[in-house]
Formats: sequence, structure tokens, C-alpha cells
Amino acid sequence: MVKIRFLGACGEVGRSGVLIESEDTEDAVLCDYGKKMEGEEIFPEHVSGKKLSGIVLSHSHVDHCGGIPLFYISGSVPLYTTELTYQVSEILLHDMLKITSKYLPFDKSELYKMRKYKRFLKYGQKKKIGSNTWITLYNAGHIPGSAMILVEMDGKKILYTGDINTTETQLLKAVDPLEIPLIDVVITETTYGTTDHKPREESEENLINSVKNILDNEGIVLNAAFGVARSQEIALVLTKSNNKELFPITLDGMARRISKIYISFSEMLKNPKKFVDSMKKIHFIDQQKRDYERRKASSKSGIIIAPSGMLKGGTARYYAENIIDGINNAINLVSYQIDGTPGKILLEQGIYINKHPHEEIKVKCQVNHFEFSSHAGKSGLIEFLNKLKFKSHKKVFCVHGEKEVMNEFASNISKLGYLAETPEIGQFFKI
Repeated sequence: MVKIRFLGACGEVGRSGVLIESEDTEDAVLCDYGKKMEGEEIFPEHVSGKKLSGIVLSHSHVDHCGGIPLFYISGSVPLYTTELTYQVSEILLHDMLKITSKYLPFDKSELYKMRKYKRFLKYGQKKKIGSNTWITLYNAGHIPGSAMILVEMDGKKILYTGDINTTETQLLKAVDPLEIPLIDVVITETTYGTTDHKPREESEENLINSVKNILDNEGIVLNAAFGVARSQEIALVLTKSNNKELFPITLDGMARRISKIYISFSEMLKNPKKFVDSMKKIHFIDQQKRDYERRKASSKSGIIIAPSGMLKGGTARYYAENIIDGINNAINLVSYQIDGTPGKILLEQGIYINKHPHEEIKVKCQVNHFEFSSHAGKSGLIEFLNKLKFKSHKKVFCVHGEKEVMNEFASNISKLGYLAETPEIGQFFKI
């Protein structure tokens, strides 16, 4: 028998963590251990590192990796993931330590210790990590380096999706469920389990047309985007047609460092040559000349891509504050906007929240929102499940979604013949 215990991301998006344990041996595998950005309980339920055969990380977003340094305060657990995911995770964890307002029980020393226990896997590479346990990673299509995790323990096969995208993007191929062998159980994300996204081509065309209109009027357009994957996706969209009207393009903030890492791992992208060629067409702000180059970019007609995607921080705020008074300028929000964030307030009220001094500024520039989600929508998730091959009962655990979304998605797939569960935090199931 195998026991699956849900440690977080149940009725919430954040602090992902699933523990898979053998009842016949001492094998135990932890899939992700993330951090929640808001609230009192920011980490998943406690797990002793001493009992773990290994930690397997699906991807680098902090809600999946943000709690992993806890295991290196006094422990030595092997950490399995793709090399690209590890490199980006380390950057995001250092950034998290720098900007967090909450007390964290670890610091940089744990991140440095974590390096000693990293173990890199390629997609499709099967690795034994216990007396009777194997893990295999498969492309998840979410962000570069992201992976679904197949755990084979005591004859049972459990698929943990992490975050997946069933839509091909300019940056990545879509997840391919047909790669997955016969399974007993799937643990799936349900972030957009009740919502379908607009067609990707429509979002791309709308963004390009919006940018063209701004440039035709000699304006400046800021594309506020997450530094990991979204900035690079937008860069590919805006350079894919080789249309000279869409230049110059300036890239700033964390997106620069992440883009350079992606160049080094371009073989993991959908079209390596296209990505490298695209990056050559873009001007990366020079760190040594950043003040001069940022002033220049925010005073001359052109395109800027900069984090953060919700305008909570990062260089996007510098550019926003410099262009909001121009009626020919625009701020394009291309990432999901959480309620209460500066980006959401700007989008709904046309007000920019200045931090120092705190004031609300009515903006004169255009404000647009374009959907470029890296998660599968409702139809994509159902199509993904329908293509998986189950040994017998089609058992599905729904996680990583707001409670109402998880429940509705589980109800919908139950009508299609799936045995769907919406676990509570701390709940466990035996298979």
C-alpha cells in the first residue's frame, strides 16, 4: 500500500506539497514544498526531513519551492529537479529572502547548503531513489524546466502534475499526456478548473495591434510581466514577425538574468534558434549604465518589458511612474492580477498607487490587460485527463485551486466517470 498525504494547496493556490509514502518500506517522496505569499500559515504541514528518500521539485515558482530550504537547516535530503529549474529557483529564493516582510526560519546559508544536495534529472530519465521507488520527470509546458513527476512506489504509479499548460506557446511546447505510462492515480492542479482562456492567437494579435498603435503615435508602451517565462514569452510574441515597426524593445529587471539562463538552456525551449535570435534583437539594460539607459528608455518612443507583472515592485514601477502622464503611452498588464495589488487597482480604477510618498495618481496613459496564462484552462485540464491511461479506476485528486473551483471541477469530472477527490490539508489516502 502507498499513502498520499496532502500538506498544502488544498482549497488554495500556494504552498504546494504532497508526501507519498510506502507502507511496506521506509521510502517517502516529497513532491514540492512551497510558500504561500499571504496569511499566517505560509508553509505546508510539517514533514521530518529524516524520513524522506528525496524531495522532487516540479518547477521554480516560489509557491512550489519556497519552503524547501527548511529541510537544510539541519538536514541533508537529496533534491531532484531539472538543472534549469534549480538555477532559476535559487534566484527566486534569494529574491524572496530579500523582499519578504515576514520572518523566515532560514537564510542564505540554507540556500548554499541546499546546493550540495541537488541532483539533476532530464525529462524521461528514470531514477531510483529508495529501496523500491523510482521517479521520472516529464515536460509540464508551464515554464521552462517545469516538470510533471511520476512516482513509482511498491507497484503503484502516481502522477503529480505540478502546474501544467496544455496550450503551445511561443516559448514552450504543450504538455503531452501521451508520454505518461499507465497510472493508478493523478494529482492535478485546478487553478483555472472553471475557466477557459481566450485562444492564444487572439491574445497575441491583440497585444501586437495595441503596441503598434502606441508606436504609431510615438508613444512608449510598458509591458509589465513576470520576470520568469512571461517576459520572455512577450518578447517572442513581439519579435516573431520580424516587423521593424515593433522596435526598439528594451528588457529590464530580473527578466534579463532569467533570459540569459534560458539562452544557456535553449534546448529545453520549443524553438531554440528562434529564442536566441529574438534575444539578440532586444536591448538588455546595462547594469553599469542602468540609470542613464532607463531614463532614455522612458523618454523615447519604444517598447519596454519589465517585471514585476503586478506592479508590486521591480523596475516596472520605475517605468510606470515615468509614463503614466502621457496620453500616447500605455501600460500593458500581461500577467494575472491578484486583488489588491497595484496592477489590479490600476486595471480596475485607472489609479496608480505611489509608495513613497503614498498617494493615488489618476493615470492619463492607456491601461490594457492581455491574457497569457501559463496554466491549462478547464477544457485543457479535462482533455489532459481524458488522454491519460489508467490501470483501472480513474482516480483524480484535485489540488492547487480555490476551494469553489476545486469542488466544481471535481464535480464536473465525476460526471465524466472520474473518481474525483478534493482533499483537505493534512488528509491522507491509501492506494
